[in-house]
Amino acid sequence: MTFFTFIERILIPAVIAIALTGGVAGLALGCSLVLNHAATLRFIARMNRWVSTREAFAILETSINVEPAARADGRRPLLGTFLVVAGSLAVYFLIVRLDFRHPHYMPGVDVKRFLASGIALETMKWVLVAGSAFAVIIGALMLAAPQRLLALERRLNSWHSPERLVVATEKMRTPLEPHVEAYPRTSGGIIAIASLCVVLAMIGLLMTKVH
Repeated sequence: MTFFTFIERILIPAVIAIALTGGVAGLALGCSLVLNHAATLRFIARMNRWVSTREAFAILETSINVEPAARADGRRPLLGTFLVVAGSLAVYFLIVRLDFRHPHYMPGVDVKRFLASGIALETMKWVLVAGSAFAVIIGALMLAAPQRLLALERRLNSWHSPERLVVATEKMRTPLEPHVEAYPRTSGGIIAIASLCVVLAMIGLLMTKVH
């Protein structure tokens, strides 16, 4: 299935169905406001229930320390030694033993794809070299200057809580409802006419697609 086939057969019918459903619901709401606005406003008031997400996301606010235990002087000799040795071996292997600069071109292979794969492999190689060199530096700091590493970790592991941003979204705002409550029949008529236009447009699109 191509991209345009996916859009034509799945995406466009799904959008039409969603718009048609919303249009029918809006038409029903508008007619209800025109015919019996008191009961409709009571129904809307019951449906406007605010569900707070602060309790659901409270567990994410807990800071969890997964750092390995350090000695009294801050050194972590086993982990530091492993990072230095493994990082050095990785850097040596990647730079000396792994070379993508002069690959052997095979006839029958697409040149553009061949060159793109070579650039991707070379980029991945130097990303791994940089990561391995960084591991060597971290391991050396664990062995020779653990206090500096701890100070760096404290700065990088600072906890930023999103609670202030979440609190700003904990207030329910319904700016249109006071106007609907003040002029229910007029608002219902506007909603019904707009929804009817949407329904007719979607039905027209469906008929066009069928034919």
